[in-house]
Amino acid sequence: MPLLLGLMVGVWELGRMVQVNEIMNNAAREGARLASQAKILNTTGAYTEVAVSTGTPNVTDAVSQYLRGSGITNLTGLTVTFTYLNGDTSLTQPYQGVKNQQFRVQISLPFDNVRWSSLALMNPSTVGGTCVWNIMVDDPFTVSTTLPGWTP
Repeated sequence: MPLLLGLMVGVWELGRMVQVNEIMNNAAREGARLASQAKILNTTGAYTEVAVSTGTPNVTDAVSQYLRGSGITNLTGLTVTFTYLNGDTSLTQPYQGVKNQQFRVQISLPFDNVRWSSLALMNPSTVGGTCVWNIMVDDPFTVSTTLPGWTP
């Protein structure tokens, strides 16, 4: 009986680790999806720049909202890293990128925040997720504010 119980708890811990890994990868993908927009056209016709952790919307908030929606409520120690992989790699914000520039969003959270049991059969220090995406910002354009007239 103790062997069977130990095996079941081990499978339970492994299952939780796989579940958390998928949640973290999906949260990174959600942050990357937002970052790929770089600049959002709002209702007044002005651009809203997407940043990593400031302003609204931002990548960190998108990741946090996804994690909370997935049942991970303790986000203490959450880190969100945004990195360009080609082009000008010194840029640090999504809104600075150019069309088709590749970037990576990496997130990390202490494993203790998502642990279900204190048995420590599996004891990584952190869990994380990664997503690589391209900037999909629109090409600049102008809209004529005057409509052509017509007389019969």
